[in-house]
Amino acid sequence: MFTPGSKYLIAITGLSAVSFALYMLLVHPSALGAVALIGLLVATSLLTGITLFTRDGHTTEGNTAAATLDTPTPSMWPLVGAAGFALVLVGTITTPIVFIFGIVAILATLVEWTVQAWSERSSADVAYNASIRERILNPIEYPVLAAIGVAVIIFSFSRVMLAINKDAGAIIFIVAASAISLVGLLISVRPQLKKGIVQTIAVLAAVGLVGAGIASMGFGLREDLVVAAEEDHYAHQECGAEKSDHFDKGVSETIAATSGADATIELVDGKLTAHAQGIEGLQDSITVRRSNPSNIIFRNKDAGEFRLSANLGKKQIADGVMEDVVTCTQLISEGAEQWLTLTINKPAVSGEPYTLSVPGLEGQSIVVVVP
Repeated sequence: MFTPGSKYLIAITGLSAVSFALYMLLVHPSALGAVALIGLLVATSLLTGITLFTRDGHTTEGNTAAATLDTPTPSMWPLVGAAGFALVLVGTITTPIVFIFGIVAILATLVEWTVQAWSERSSADVAYNASIRERILNPIEYPVLAAIGVAVIIFSFSRVMLAINKDAGAIIFIVAASAISLVGLLISVRPQLKKGIVQTIAVLAAVGLVGAGIASMGFGLREDLVVAAEEDHYAHQECGAEKSDHFDKGVSETIAATSGADATIELVDGKLTAHAQGIEGLQDSITVRRSNPSNIIFRNKDAGEFRLSANLGKKQIADGVMEDVVTCTQLISEGAEQWLTLTINKPAVSGEPYTLSVPGLEGQSIVVVVP
């Protein structure tokens, strides 16, 4: 027999189903309204099933157990579950991360609320029921909450460090580390401090850090990071004759081993020469394997800083728009050497050979042959 509560929920579920069907047929199946209606249908269906199963929480007279006489303790998990469902609905039309957070909230609600409801019916002793819940869930809750807390602190601190000047960031890092050390020292030498004081200090520090992180997110990244992100300094090579502030930073001028070299290119007295592996004498061309990495050593034996640049034809980046394919080493000084690895998937176009050259040095190049 249907209970009064289940009748109302069945009616709402039926109305939601009809509304969803009409919306899908008459409006648009992928619109936001369809997502909202399907969410309402799922939620009311779930509540209807729970109500039918529990019969509105009513029991027949004489069958009431002692453990059910006390009023259930208040719980935040229904609110968390509702927020989870809302995040799932929003996530389906926004970003995947919101959807994932919604799923996590729903799963946490199912576990926590189920264990809480079960523990409250274990006995008529409220304290004993609470201890059962703690024994089951605390080993899970504490590590998860600690991980979330650490992640929030790290993220907040990173937002602060990315928003302020890098010189000021070093000072703030030192001050923060010193403050943490001093507080830890104070607690260790004064163990009689009240637990509430220690908790207050920790909470104020965490809230302050999170607040600073939120404020820093509002300010955004500092100017040099914004420029670097827009121009992508560290992802593309700058292969001109001039020195790059970013690509030529932290130059490595030595090679650990040369046994894997397919060829060696040397710049001597303004002339570019090639030594191919297994071929005696100087060469004006080298042959590399198609679709396989070929390692080339560039040695600068001339005064000044130079780089070796590989000109590998053109590629289409849009309709009617071609772009030069160029890769290069960093600028290296006299007596230094550096690897250049080439992976070429097809031979050069007739009349437009692949070449190795030194930017700023005219009339000197090595032809790269791809069979």
